Amino acid sequence: MRAIYFLLFLLVSTVLWGQQPLSQTQATAFKEKVMAKNKTIKTMQAAFTQKKHLEFMSNDIETKGKMFFSAPDRLNWQYTTPYQYQIVFQKDQIKVNDAGKVSQMKADNKIFKKINSLIVSTVSGNMFDQKEFAVTLYSEGKDTKAQLRPKDKTLLKYIKEIHLFFSPDATVGRVKLIEPTDDYTEITFTHQQLNTPIDEAAFTL
Repeated sequence: MRAIYFLLFLLVSTVLWGQQPLSQTQATAFKEKVMAKNKTIKTMQAAFTQKKHLEFMSNDIETKGKMFFSAPDRLNWQYTTPYQYQIVFQKDQIKVNDAGKVSQMKADNKIFKKINSLIVSTVSGNMFDQKEFAVTLYSEGKDTKAQLRPKDKTLLKYIKEIHLFFSPDATVGRVKLIEPTDDYTEITFTHQQLNTPIDEAAFTL
């Protein structure tokens, strides 16, 4: 159970003022643009800043790190500040390096498979072919926000909503995961690089 919460912590509520729902025509065009973009993405790497908001705490918890993604399903999520922690997703395997201590688990149960797929899809922005979500799209200035509500009762125990913020080039620049308690995790990506070589060592612990 602790591992499940940690995976959800990676991702990571009210309607914002100024956002406008996309029309059906606009939504269809946007989805097609994102899916076309995703087909061109073979690798992705970026720096990230993650903020965890808990209602009972006066300050958000901030962590920083790097992310490496290789299509279709390899992902290295690497925390560098204020602690050292890596988690690598590869097919049905999940490996963790906690300050030099490596452990491994198989993502062979239903919830782990869903979360593994969810995290990879969130990073790549490839969410529109997932049957588990009801998707609503909004325009927010130059960006487009995808608001996803889980349909699956199992996921609803952990996730209330996921907000993906797409930049004009159809890549995900920010992710917000809202829990049933309304606590949330927000991740902002910077220095994104698409289709640049990634050393195989990035996916080996």
